[in-house]
Parts: sequence; C-alpha cells; structure tokens
Amino acid sequence: MTYDWPTRLKRLRNATRLSQAKVARELGISAPSVAQWEIGRTKPSLDRLPAIARLYGVSLETLCGNDLGSPKEAIRAATMGPIPTKTPIAGYVAGADRIVLFEDGDCNGQSNDEIELPFREYDGLVLQVTGESMVPRYKPGEVIGITLPGKTSPSIKMLGRDVVVRLSDGQTVIKTLNIGPDRDSYVLTSVNPMVKPIYNPDIEWIAPIDFHIV
Repeated sequence: MTYDWPTRLKRLRNATRLSQAKVARELGISAPSVAQWEIGRTKPSLDRLPAIARLYGVSLETLCGNDLGSPKEAIRAATMGPIPTKTPIAGYVAGADRIVLFEDGDCNGQSNDEIELPFREYDGLVLQVTGESMVPRYKPGEVIGITLPGKTSPSIKMLGRDVVVRLSDGQTVIKTLNIGPDRDSYVLTSVNPMVKPIYNPDIEWIAPIDFHIV
C-alpha cells in the first residue's frame, strides 16, 4: 500500500518506537515541527531528509516516495549544510519577567527586526531578551521560541520547565512552573529572587519554551 508523505512519516516513526520529542532532539529541531510534518501542515526541508531516513532505518528513496522530494536533491542539500532561516522577532523579554508582543501593540519604540535561526521550519513565535533581570539564565540578545496556541492549563510535562504564560489580567510573563504547596496547586516562580512567585494564577494560556539560543 502506498501512503501519502504525512502518513508515511508517522508510520516510519512509530515503527522505530521513537516519540516526536526524541526525533526532534536527534534532529536538533522542536517537537512541534515533527508534529506539523505528520499532519501535513509543513514538509521537512530537503537537507533534513537523509538524517530522517537514517534515524528511521530506511532508504532515502523509501522515505521520499514520490511526493516528499527528490532523493538526489535531498543529498545535495544535505551536503551543502543547513541553511539558516530569518524569522521576524515577535516580541521581547523585558525586565521583571515581562514579555511584550508586537501583536499586542506593546512594543513601542522597538524595531520589528528579523533574526537568523540555525534551523528551518519553526512555526512558533521568536522572542528576544532585552532585560537584565534574569541574568545569568537569560542574557540580553539571547533568543527563545514558543509555539502557540498554548494550553489553557498546566500539564505535568511542564513542571520544572520555563514557560511563557498569558495571565487573565493581560500580562505575558516568562516563569518556571513548579508544584505549589497544596495538592493540585502550582506556582510560577521567577529566576530573579526579587520577583515574588505567583500562586495558582488565572491564565489564558501557557506554553513551554521550545528552544533557548545563547
């Protein structure tokens, strides 16, 4: 039976018993990118196809089929090395853990520049750090990425991770999600000890950080 490329990618991954997160780590990309491939929303770039074929233990011809790209072109693209992608900056990580986004009209005086990422096919929001209150974890000029829409409530997988949270009062902040003092409670803590933790806040959405480029 012949499968279309999204189905083929999913079946090949499942055959190796690799999770989307594991595939993403092996390829140096974000897990949401792998998910986007498997629902047919985006295609893997040509230069990644040889690495995917090796990871799944199949020939490049089997992986590509007749709808994912030319094996010869994939080999040529891979030997040329990854092509950096320029992505617009969606907002900034400012002082006191606060995030300002262009889409919210909060970036007065800031330029909507593009930044070069060392990988392709990132469909999330790219944020640049400007404030110094979170040094040394986040320094000015560094970049983080998040994928929206976020979740409407925290999940166990997010515990101990840095997340971006839109609070019900309209603020967007970057915090670390931890278990709260009571059962089924949680707390958002800052890397800056001068900033008070937020216990069981009302949130609109929460999204884990996909990557952090120093």
